Amino acid sequence: EVEVRVDGRRLELGPARQRCVLAALACEAPHRVTVDQLLDRVWGERPPQRARETLYSYLSRLRRALQPAATATATGTDRGAGITRRDGGYELTLDPSAVDLHRFRSLGAEARTAAQTGREDEAARLFEEALALWRGEMCPGMDSAWFTTQRETARLERIAAVLDLNDVQLRRGRHAELLSTL
Repeated sequence: EVEVRVDGRRLELGPARQRCVLAALACEAPHRVTVDQLLDRVWGERPPQRARETLYSYLSRLRRALQPAATATATGTDRGAGITRRDGGYELTLDPSAVDLHRFRSLGAEARTAAQTGREDEAARLFEEALALWRGEMCPGMDSAWFTTQRETARLERIAAVLDLNDVQLRRGRHAELLSTL
């Protein structure tokens, strides 16, 4: 599920489609997403009659909802977030490591580098940390073709990380521990 936490508190992000807008921005953070891309990602081939107006309303509400995150950034208590308008689009301005998907990918890359350089214990720890970020299917209920593709890509990346972790554990001689996982 799409959620934002500031100082351990979960922010109220509004209805499902509004959270879908935030998820589309978060998947691309910190890069700009055009209005047309957002419309396609959120509604696919079935946009409502006033899709642009609805999108702008969602963005406005999300900006207000994320205000505690922006304030936390200013005070240095958390990695905050805000939505900024840029050249015909919007971007979610935040540290990409604050988004589980980006953090997962970063940790996986670090783990693979550690494994390639013979640092098996570090690689195992990093893979385990990356996999611990998974709490279920990515963006469930978001049904556009773009989200379906993102979900499938993330699922395959997770499977690859599990397989890579298993390889590392085998090289570390952890055969017996792997039996229950496999």
